[in-house]
Amino acid sequence: MFTIITPKNRHQYEDVLTDMHHMRYRIVVGEWGWDIPGLAPGCDKDQFDTAKTVYVVVRSANGAVIATVRVNPTTGPHMLSELFADYCDLQPFPVGQHVWECSRFVTDRAAMADRVDDLRVRCQLGIGLTVYCLDHGINRLSWLTHQKFYNLVQQVWRTEPLGLPKRSDGDWAWIAAVSEIDLAALDRQLDRHRNAESIVAGYTGAKRVAAQARSA
Repeated sequence: MFTIITPKNRHQYEDVLTDMHHMRYRIVVGEWGWDIPGLAPGCDKDQFDTAKTVYVVVRSANGAVIATVRVNPTTGPHMLSELFADYCDLQPFPVGQHVWECSRFVTDRAAMADRVDDLRVRCQLGIGLTVYCLDHGINRLSWLTHQKFYNLVQQVWRTEPLGLPKRSDGDWAWIAAVSEIDLAALDRQLDRHRNAESIVAGYTGAKRVAAQARSA
């Protein structure tokens, strides 16, 4: 389902991590068009991929990494503290032993069979992330994400903004936020994984109705 790679076990997953960094580059640079200074060609590994970083990865049947997310402790340098503090204009970014920062939530949608598979893989990442947090006393996750994903996160985790949405280059408005991690959030994610087919059917049906209304 998912694999959690920690500082203690990462020596067992060096090949998986290499595949993960290559997949991230292919998506965030090749597809999303991010300009990330200092990357080696073909490898998305930056200053926030550290010896303390924890990764959740999902692999395909043949072992290829098709989805990943990373988390870092906020007691040291992290993206909100070092790069995006100005996005936190409603309240300061949280720092503490029990709050970690989540970033690089990346899926290879081309590797998914369909939208149901895509949703299930995203749920697997969220379940793995939540399980790790619950097992290690982490009760909040901070983020910087685009507003569309922020709206999806609110369906799973109780989430509040750290700042107002800010639009950068392109069409995405970015928002800093913090989410609470608890057993209820895990239950919601497990439900979404079990009910992926009906969720996708409802979503696509709503989009179809909206498109018909616009064309009427």
